Amino acid sequence: MRENQGNQLPARAVLRPDGLYLALRAIDPGELRDAFMQETIVRVPAAESFVHIAREDIGKAAPATAPAGLIFHVARCGSTLLSQLLKTHDNLVVYAEPLPFNELLLPPHQWPRQELVAALRSLGGAFARHARGPCVLKFSSWNTLFCDLLAEAFPDSPWVFSLRDPVEVGVSLLNQPAGWMRDADGPARELRRYVDPDGASQSPEEFVARLYGAFCAAVGRLDAGRGRLVRYETLPAAVWEIVAPHFSQSIDGRQRERMAQAARIDAKAPVGKAVGFAGDAANKQAAASARLRQTVDAFARPPLQLLEELHAQRGAIRSNHSAR
Repeated sequence: MRENQGNQLPARAVLRPDGLYLALRAIDPGELRDAFMQETIVRVPAAESFVHIAREDIGKAAPATAPAGLIFHVARCGSTLLSQLLKTHDNLVVYAEPLPFNELLLPPHQWPRQELVAALRSLGGAFARHARGPCVLKFSSWNTLFCDLLAEAFPDSPWVFSLRDPVEVGVSLLNQPAGWMRDADGPARELRRYVDPDGASQSPEEFVARLYGAFCAAVGRLDAGRGRLVRYETLPAAVWEIVAPHFSQSIDGRQRERMAQAARIDAKAPVGKAVGFAGDAANKQAAASARLRQTVDAFARPPLQLLEELHAQRGAIRSNHSAR
């Protein structure tokens, strides 16, 4: 079967012994206004078709189909705001937490690393064909554990890592665990092995602290020259000051004003039901237990500090080169 063309949005993906299979939906890129791509797929009725990429053809995506940028994050950190503001850019299509990447990355991995990376590259090519221009992939938080595979699949794509104070992230995840964390016998069991391989966590607080630390450690293994750290407290300005330029996207005054206006709306509000955004950092800090703060200090802040130091050093190198 031929590879997908035109307005065919990859909605599902599966690896079989004979290759990569994609389920495609006839959804225009302009429909991707929801906070998450899966919400668009549910909201927009569309015909479905299927494509098979033979195993020997996987990974042959053209270099021109590489994403303009990759977004990794720690969860509950403003990454949805970041992706929603980028969607207002005239020249970008943004895919927010696309399910097909989850399906390829979910452990245990059945294919050798080299072939899995090739499959991720082919999937990225399918999204690029749908976008018909520059696109950005914003991944699910747990995908960050496998950011090395994604960075290898798209070696020419710059990336950003969205961060927030680990205490605030921890409070949010304890109050409302991510979907994969609620499934004790399914994906959670496999993913927990990447976060806490020895099963040493003594409490939910310790696990979320270890999870945050694992995210930072994974990103710390990437080439810092390709990446930027985006802190929650710098949003929304960081989108037009750091992220868009890093993804080689120019921002004029009109686009900046459009982003600033969009930032006043709750990024996760359903399409057509906009509500104003209200910050909650102070409330989350006040709600944090002593146990959470202790485990964050033990397991989250050390790898976060190492990551920040690495990028500070890299930033100094960039500044020195710019001054020459």
